[in-house]
Amino acid sequence: MFTKDELKWIGEVLNEDDRDPFKISKRYYYKKEIEAEREANKETVRKELDALRIKTIEFAPQELLLLKNEREKLNVDNFKGIYIIFNRDNGLHYVGQAESVFDRAYAHFVKNKGNPEIYTDYDCGDEFSIHLIPLSDTSFSDLNELEDNAIRAYDSFLNGYNRMPGNVMDKPIFEKEEHQEVADLMLDRIKETETFLSLTKVKERKWYVINLLSEYGLPDNWGFANNFATMIQNYQKANKVK
Repeated sequence: MFTKDELKWIGEVLNEDDRDPFKISKRYYYKKEIEAEREANKETVRKELDALRIKTIEFAPQELLLLKNEREKLNVDNFKGIYIIFNRDNGLHYVGQAESVFDRAYAHFVKNKGNPEIYTDYDCGDEFSIHLIPLSDTSFSDLNELEDNAIRAYDSFLNGYNRMPGNVMDKPIFEKEEHQEVADLMLDRIKETETFLSLTKVKERKWYVINLLSEYGLPDNWGFANNFATMIQNYQKANKVK
């Protein structure tokens, strides 16, 4: 898969002996920059999404549960996007994303299927409304970006039902330009292999990279491995590999 010269070069690039332990990583700067940008923009995003909510159908939980079984008969599109759940009694929001929103949004109103806090309040009689927003109708091109911006816009992590913040670090940020070059070379050599095509989970991708480095006697560079695993995931997504 790799020549001796390539392995020597990769080993030199991934060797961490020259890393400054007191230097703040590029990944940290990127994360902080994106977070600040999205926080500053959250009111604009809220206006955009509120405008889309007005134009879309407002569902009650019972209607979503009905559509679970009747959607195909009624020719209702199960599109890629986000869903915004609003509790009319306590004012709390929940934002989620899905490749097929109808298949995911209804689950929060089924016991042990979705967010337990939402189900508890629903079971106690609280009134909920749900809006389903297609990604294609927004100014965003990526589900993770849309979901994180929406979570901030509706303050649904700190003061809502979301248990986790949105995903900010969904792109590889390599510490050195040479790391990107190594990743490009390795991806080109592995992308058609059977093992590569079978990777479907985040942990699987990370351990695949670590095992690949170990197999060829290369430095155990976890920073590179995490970024390369993300790069693999983005490549699979772009090329419809599941």
